[in-house]
Amino acid sequence: MFNIQKKLNSVSENIELKDEIKSGPLSKIFICNFNNIKSIIRFDLSLVSKLKIDRSNEINILEEISYLNIAPNILYTNLNKGILIWEYIPGSELSITKKNHDIILIDLGRVLKKVHQFKLTKKNTKEFNQSISFYKNLLSNSLDQKLINKGLTLYNEIMDDNLPNVFSHNDLNKSNLLISNKIHFLDWEYASMNHPYFDIASLVVALNLNSEGINKLWQGYSDNSSFVDQSKLNRWVNFTYYLDYLWRRSIVELDDSYTNSMQLDEFESFLLKL
Repeated sequence: MFNIQKKLNSVSENIELKDEIKSGPLSKIFICNFNNIKSIIRFDLSLVSKLKIDRSNEINILEEISYLNIAPNILYTNLNKGILIWEYIPGSELSITKKNHDIILIDLGRVLKKVHQFKLTKKNTKEFNQSISFYKNLLSNSLDQKLINKGLTLYNEIMDDNLPNVFSHNDLNKSNLLISNKIHFLDWEYASMNHPYFDIASLVVALNLNSEGINKLWQGYSDNSSFVDQSKLNRWVNFTYYLDYLWRRSIVELDDSYTNSMQLDEFESFLLKL
């Protein structure tokens, strides 16, 4: 059973827990005061290890990319207790309005390009296909293989285009896009080497971008030096939905108490319409 107080007692520094801001099958996240500094604390749940999420790799990545100033700085870690504390960044979830549409999307494209151009050290270099292989093996005995196989087949097809993989965030949903005086990306637990179109497709889905919005995002990403391959991007957009399904299926496979909250029936109905 998850015991927050027991975990807090393992932190030797001064810490005061405040409001919970996010909770899911992998972790619980709170605002806290850490050594009198407003901070964010994340407590891991048991599914983190079962999903083979490498927290040490996440921490190494955050430390390595710190000079880019697009992710929070780490203040405290305790891998054995599943605790990570990082600086609080004032701001709000990124949203697109008619007034800021062009400026925000162009800037977002430029920030993403910084990530994709970053060269990780060899020790931190993991490949996205390792996650795909994990889902495939975990779900090999699942009763419903049709959508699982369809997603895996689509992945193999769109990866086969000879474009080099780049360092990618791999989880650019709206809750991980923070804007203050500039744009920050949060939650780097799935970061790895991946096809450059995956993060772009994730932003298209997260922000519900139309063709005009996609072109503005690409303008910032490419410095207006090329045109986005819309057909290829559309297939990557579809794959982001299949990946979400594989993740949800994996959560339920590991802990069936999440069956209802993962809304698999609704998601399957959506995928069948793609």
